[in-house]
Amino acid sequence: MKILHLSDLHIGKMIGSYSLLEDQAYCLNQILTISKEEKIDLVLIAGDIFDTAIPSAEAMQLYSSFIEALVFKLKVKVVAISGNHDSYKRLDVNREFFKKSSYYIIGDYKGEVLSFEDKYGKVNIYPIPYLSLSKARVSFDKDFQSFTDLYSYLLKDIDYSGRNILLTHCYASENTYEDKEEETEGEKPLSIGGNDAMDASLFKNFDYVALGHLHRKHFVLEPKIRYSGTFMKYSFSEKGKKSVSLIDFTDKVEISEIEISPLRDFVTIEDYFDNILAMDKRLDYVQVILLDDYPIENAMAKLKVVFPNAVNIRYKDFSVFNKDHDFDLDIENLSTLELFKEFYKFKMKNPMSEKEIEIFKKVIE
Repeated sequence: MKILHLSDLHIGKMIGSYSLLEDQAYCLNQILTISKEEKIDLVLIAGDIFDTAIPSAEAMQLYSSFIEALVFKLKVKVVAISGNHDSYKRLDVNREFFKKSSYYIIGDYKGEVLSFEDKYGKVNIYPIPYLSLSKARVSFDKDFQSFTDLYSYLLKDIDYSGRNILLTHCYASENTYEDKEEETEGEKPLSIGGNDAMDASLFKNFDYVALGHLHRKHFVLEPKIRYSGTFMKYSFSEKGKKSVSLIDFTDKVEISEIEISPLRDFVTIEDYFDNILAMDKRLDYVQVILLDDYPIENAMAKLKVVFPNAVNIRYKDFSVFNKDHDFDLDIENLSTLELFKEFYKFKMKNPMSEKEIEIFKKVIE
């Protein structure tokens, strides 16, 4: 059985004021080509299908067209779960209807097992969509203190005989007590406060674990416990080339990566403004870090002549706007209100009005 592991599609995502739908469609078409050329039997999507809980009609149409091409044109089965960006209730609408077309969408956890057969026998898929700890405590009437507790409970009765794949959306780690790896922008925390990480050793009995949530492709503990990563970059903090994971599952598991080419890349340029304006025009998404020691007038408008998809500009030296001013505050002896009044006067060139003072007092309270 040939399986394609995808995760964190984030369909409908924006970067600055730019929609990424055209870029996403470009990459999804490559995945359809891969599915056809590699004769893929099953596609696994490990959560965060959409970027928001209420996606736009355009985002839903793009995803729907992708799924329809897989299941109707290419006759590929698809198993997809919700992530923490998704609305599990919305994804569960028509789930029974979709099953009849070999599209298995699991928004809310049901404890179900999906089995598919090839000449080597059954492959059992255990789909565990994203579950918040608070929802899990209510659903199972248990006081889970961590995601390790939750997954220990969810996996406790599994029979690991035969061939088994776990499909889930979580932060799996080798050590749940150390600082987690560097996050990339767009990875929304799984919980508010506390540690999101859970013990990946719980997954060792599976033949393959298709993980979603982290955007960087990598494995945890061993190659079979794997994050495929996003199929395209979604922030300037993401480095390297993007890919999807191909699993050739016979009586053993062979894993490879297939690169996905972006329509537009994410590029950071650090230089002096005049040097940047002299560069060749490019359509990539660009963030600029200026080395100039004075503010540039209408910098973004000028920049867009060379880089039409420029996203943001910032200065390496944050003090460039205040170099001609002497701003000294007595932080030790002034109250919060007095400090803000002085700051307001410095920035606005006028003192706060009585009405503004009253508003700020309420904010402080």
